[in-house]
Amino acid sequence: MADGIASPRLIPVGAKPGINRELTRYAGEGGWYDADKVRFRFGQPEKIGGWQNINGVGDSVNVPGVSRSLFTWVTQEGRVYLAVGTNSHLMVWYGGEYYDITPVDTSVSASNIISTSAGSTIITVSVSSHGHGTGDYFYFTSVAATVGGNIYPVSAPLGGYPITFLTSSAFTVDTGVTAAATSASGGGIATGFFLVSAGVASNAANFGWGAGVWGGGQGWSTPASAALVQTLRYWSLDSWGEDLVASPRNNGIYYWDSSQGVNVRAYQVTASPTQNTQILVSPEDRHLISFGCPDALTSVVNPLYIRWCSQENINDWTASATNTAGDKVLSGASRIIAARRTRGQILIWTDENLYSMQQVGPPYTFGFQLIGTNCGTLGQNAMVEVGGRTFWMADERFMIYDGAAARPIPCDVLRYVFDNLDRDQLDKIYCGSNTSYNEVIWFYPTASGEVDRYVIYDYVQNVWSIGSMVRTAWLDQGINSYPIAAGYASATKLYYHEYGNNDDGAAMSSYIESNLFDLDAGQELMFVDRIIPDFSDKDGDTLPVPIEITLHTLKYPNTPTSQEITKGPFQVSAHTQKIDLRIRGRHSYYRIESEGLNASWRLGALRFRVARDGER
Repeated sequence: MADGIASPRLIPVGAKPGINRELTRYAGEGGWYDADKVRFRFGQPEKIGGWQNINGVGDSVNVPGVSRSLFTWVTQEGRVYLAVGTNSHLMVWYGGEYYDITPVDTSVSASNIISTSAGSTIITVSVSSHGHGTGDYFYFTSVAATVGGNIYPVSAPLGGYPITFLTSSAFTVDTGVTAAATSASGGGIATGFFLVSAGVASNAANFGWGAGVWGGGQGWSTPASAALVQTLRYWSLDSWGEDLVASPRNNGIYYWDSSQGVNVRAYQVTASPTQNTQILVSPEDRHLISFGCPDALTSVVNPLYIRWCSQENINDWTASATNTAGDKVLSGASRIIAARRTRGQILIWTDENLYSMQQVGPPYTFGFQLIGTNCGTLGQNAMVEVGGRTFWMADERFMIYDGAAARPIPCDVLRYVFDNLDRDQLDKIYCGSNTSYNEVIWFYPTASGEVDRYVIYDYVQNVWSIGSMVRTAWLDQGINSYPIAAGYASATKLYYHEYGNNDDGAAMSSYIESNLFDLDAGQELMFVDRIIPDFSDKDGDTLPVPIEITLHTLKYPNTPTSQEITKGPFQVSAHTQKIDLRIRGRHSYYRIESEGLNASWRLGALRFRVARDGER
């Protein structure tokens, strides 16, 4: 060869599966450093599956609010329902349509309460002591007379009209219909109703005296930020036979009777606890259980208190000798965070410990056992059960409980995740399973304040992958043919995942980047003049769409990015046999990426032709 370079040879540059961010790029030689939209299957990286709106590509229907809860169930007649809980609404998706089943708070019937302004779509509604604020929702059901040249109510959007608070006796809504004239206090008899008050989409911090730590640097008599006083709206959702039970966190319990049809709203179970951290139905004997609710005797909320109704009777919560209702107070922690059904038991996480709740029969109905300490969970949705094993995100570690013991999972991206986690928004963490690929996936919030990243654990290969994606809730396939996830921009949209290879009809980019590799621990520079690619699509067939490879070299591990030598990106198609190039360096890494529509790829055995190039 020219330049006095030693005879080149082909070397494999494959890496062991999994992303490792616990080591430096040099110490992690022979592995992968970074990725997005990539998983590992049979030890090799491949692009993950795409997603599509459940109502078809680019469907424009928006569900108001941010969804943190999804639940699906099927009736004896075979009707499949999907419940969607957002910070403002409770919806049911059925037969390709969304239906608003949010409970009604109060009804309105009054004369001449509508005022319009010519040329404006915004109307003022006067309702004395309405008790609602900006962000709550209102529906008109009838208006007797024309106001401002329009006949109201006009067709309301899905979820009703979001209101803007004016005074305790007036609010505005944007009808989307321009008034032809100004009219004050018209419309004759108007009827309508408010939905239950909306919750917040993010945890909100308290500002004021006593917040934060003493001497925290804000200055004398300056308010500080500390304890969270508004927690984001999360709905507990479960089935009661063919029907739905639902509870917005720190609120009451509601019941939706599916036999009444999708145009009937959920209603409050008045005999049930008025405030609940979470509810669920026991796995074997059908007791509705409330966690973190008011004490049955004092009516004072106890965040460690558990209460359940009598078997099969959602309206009987008072314990007696003739029923199975009861209660229990946990100890050794400050609050219950979450509970999940698992095989033969219910697991209960506090901020400190893990408990088991099992049916034991009369007279106690349920028995409780402490099964793990210092292993509490970070959020109400930060766990999932898969095949008898339960995975969750605890403080500074990932955990697993397999029926024997709660133990940490070794994690190669631990610091990458926890050092970037927004600890003011831990309730936004959502854990789901993708059993078709043996994966547990956590979606978590970073500095953006919203969920924007994910971390995947493959529990068969014991490897991790990372990436970015906005998903606020997730359901594994089961009743549905594909996993379903909730995405959020200005409203919620639902997507089938592992569906095709695109982002709801648009191209979905993906990439993976290796750690450094070298010759003889970097003793000599190396010269690379050829890449022999080996790729297929995810099913083992030829590449449907070209992908790209970029090669970087650097002289030392801490060489600034600006001083790296880069060649590429080189396009690799189904028929690319080799890529010729000329690049030198002591260390090297490469990047594989795809950005094309319908791209699908899986790495095989990639090889580079390399020669020694001296010790300069």
